[in-house]
Amino acid sequence: MPHRIEIFTGSCPLCTSVVDEIEAGKCSGCKMVTYEMSKNPPEAHRYGVKVVPTIVIDGELKIEGKPDIPFVCDAETYNHFRNKYPFRP
Repeated sequence: MPHRIEIFTGSCPLCTSVVDEIEAGKCSGCKMVTYEMSKNPPEAHRYGVKVVPTIVIDGELKIEGKPDIPFVCDAETYNHFRNKYPFRP
């Protein structure tokens, strides 16, 4: 199942590393969008983004900082993320 992955970044090495990791681990069906926080994207307000990097997946998961496991587009990874990083508005 393809996912929508939104990444909120700044100009920092950790942000670049996270974007690269997700780009490498996502499947071809997933849509990845990157938002630069210095441009004040309205999506950041909607998700309550306060730190970078922040990753939002399907509007249901919110990972602040680097994920605790490598990003791979598979059911096991998403189940782990659902349990550890549920989005709470």
